[in-house]
Amino acid sequence: MKQIKDILCGFAAVLLTVGISSCDSFLKEYSQDLSKVNSWEDLDEVLLGSAYLHSGRYYVENYSTQSDRDDDFDILHFMGDEVRSGKDTNYWMSRETDFPFYTWQQDTGMDREFKYMGGDDKYFNTPYSRINVCNMVISLIDEQPEPDATDKVEKSRVKGEAYFLRAIYYFMLANLYCEPYDPATASSKMGMPLKFSEVIEDVEFDRSSLESTYRAILSDLENAEKCLEGTTRKSLYRADVHTVHLLQSRVYLYMQDWENAIAKAKQVLEYNDDLMNIGAKNVGETCLDSSSPEVLFSMGDYLVAYQFMDARYYEPGLFISDDMVALYASNDYRKERYIGKSQYKRMDNVFRKVNGQNEAMGPYSSVGSVFCFRTSEAYLIMAEASAYKGDDQTARDYLNRFRATRFSGDAAVAASGNALIDIIRDERAREFLLEGHRWFDLRRYTVCAPYPWSKEIVHGYVYEANYSYDHTDWYKLEKNDAAYTLPIPREIRNYQVSLGNVNRPARKAFVTTTVHGSSFDNLDEEDDWGDDW
Repeated sequence: MKQIKDILCGFAAVLLTVGISSCDSFLKEYSQDLSKVNSWEDLDEVLLGSAYLHSGRYYVENYSTQSDRDDDFDILHFMGDEVRSGKDTNYWMSRETDFPFYTWQQDTGMDREFKYMGGDDKYFNTPYSRINVCNMVISLIDEQPEPDATDKVEKSRVKGEAYFLRAIYYFMLANLYCEPYDPATASSKMGMPLKFSEVIEDVEFDRSSLESTYRAILSDLENAEKCLEGTTRKSLYRADVHTVHLLQSRVYLYMQDWENAIAKAKQVLEYNDDLMNIGAKNVGETCLDSSSPEVLFSMGDYLVAYQFMDARYYEPGLFISDDMVALYASNDYRKERYIGKSQYKRMDNVFRKVNGQNEAMGPYSSVGSVFCFRTSEAYLIMAEASAYKGDDQTARDYLNRFRATRFSGDAAVAASGNALIDIIRDERAREFLLEGHRWFDLRRYTVCAPYPWSKEIVHGYVYEANYSYDHTDWYKLEKNDAAYTLPIPREIRNYQVSLGNVNRPARKAFVTTTVHGSSFDNLDEEDDWGDDW
């Protein structure tokens, strides 16, 4: 039955013995015979190979740039207010597939000519495919032999990692495809379809409530915490109990449960309260990699950094937005270390926190641009949650300890109330530039009970003709826009109408210009205005 076949493919059921299969292969080859799984080591390899995201790289071969990467969530970097398009688009390597996200289209499967191209279902399928791997590992791990005490501990570690990964993928799905969590309405808002069994079911999948989705995430994290306590992780790229505590803190922050957010952030900092002195880094030096004392865990790649590189004959395809650049004060070490000049043309306002210029091509990323857990997040959660509670002094204490490593001179904050909240939010924007936090932060601020906030965002999408700049179409995301929530991809909802959809508005360019400018606000009266309203 095509409907069932497509939803099974959408949830990307996994054949343990061969890895992630296609839908057709799955339906033909899957069986309950898992005889090739003989030990916890086998399941550990399955988890590492098919549940974790892997590092990636760009490299040059035969005079052209090639990519070697796993699944990614780069769309998070393009939907918010962190980047703007340059007039040369050669190095925005995914610009056509990013178009519907960058311009907040009603259907995220549209191309820049507003024709359906699909492909957006990967952001729905990728988490579910890996969730299914976690389901299988969790269901089978207890059956594996444990001839000695070490095996018992290792089985617990593998199970705990599976629970953690299932939680983080459901968290990603909830913050992509569900409305922001508001405690007052979460029980009546749509969450995600929840599947915890590895068994294929011939059923229509329904969406749980948003509250149920978050409760499931917390339940998985509680199980992960129990399983990982007392175990030793294999590397920075495997989750441990401290990674779990930081994700718990983040989830509670999103749920506006300030007490629990603080409690879990404290647990992180009791284990590791290290902060890097950014001023000790040379301008142009990578400020975020696996050697940082702040990094607790990472997976995935940081290939978004390469979207800002140039060449002798081309300008960068992307720049950091004017809004974001303006957030950095002159005495902020990050002003010249997170944002700097391109390699060849020495153009300002390219991303340099992680070196993504031509000179850095070849090696695999040592950290990821979305799934990088750092102690700095625990400090800023402590500050934000304390401020929401009205404990301004504690909020300032943690914020100022953090800022002492980011600014020259005395950067202590004395503000309180709403002014203090604004500073903390700006601090998150500065610190986590292109680390996957900003889009989710912008969403959750809209429903934050103590201090709701939203902003208008304008993106210019550049078109070229005959290898040179032609025009820019300008798109606007309104304050509290419904487009802060992604639609369920068409290929999924066509065969699972029970999943419903969000009421995302149709969106066209509100104006077209033919003189390139860094931002819409900076265009002057001499610009040639089009009539595409």
